[in-house]
Amino acid sequence: MSHQLAARIAGLLFLISTSSYMYADSILSPLLRLPDFLMQAAQHDSTLALAALLEFINCAAVVGISILVYPIIKQYSERVAIGYIAGRVIEAAMLISGAVILMTFVTMGEKLAVSSVANSEQVYIMGSGLKAERYFSFLMGMIALAIAGFLLNVTLFKYRLIPRLLSALGLLGYVMLLLKVLFDFFDVSMGGSWMYMPGALFELLLPLWLIFKGFDLRHQPTTAV
Repeated sequence: MSHQLAARIAGLLFLISTSSYMYADSILSPLLRLPDFLMQAAQHDSTLALAALLEFINCAAVVGISILVYPIIKQYSERVAIGYIAGRVIEAAMLISGAVILMTFVTMGEKLAVSSVANSEQVYIMGSGLKAERYFSFLMGMIALAIAGFLLNVTLFKYRLIPRLLSALGLLGYVMLLLKVLFDFFDVSMGGSWMYMPGALFELLLPLWLIFKGFDLRHQPTTAV
């Protein structure tokens, strides 16, 4: 496979990853925010199953992206290429655990429907704990993504593999993503959802550039570092 074909496929996978995760989040958030989210999970089991499938697709796509760009980035920095794969695998592992928890909610909701009042409270305590675990798994995945994405964009910027304005947007986006996630992780009330915007814009523009233009491979180093 040529490097440019790999870049174009990676661009498609970026779009698949982003769209699948965003749609999964859009159908999940209204359900999981409800006080009786476990009962709602049992009543909307097909919705949760679809969301879990979409999150799995996202995880497969992000790993696929790292594999496709590995031989390209390796020419410039083998450490960054390996680090990017590692970061996206960690991200996928964290997010896939959250997808599994979704189906656990369905089972717990079904058990809740036939349990006594005393047991219901215990089931909801367990469910709330699992929801918190899913949230912190997401945060850990985003930390891995932010670090891996930042290192990748350092290489993209240094060797002009994409326009420097675009890679600079990526650097800004991943730094802000890391800060936002760390604020949330330590429950610090700073920033807001707007901190996700530069990274979201980058992950929309980058795949479009890769699909239509690919990487600019003219500025190759004599040896990879």
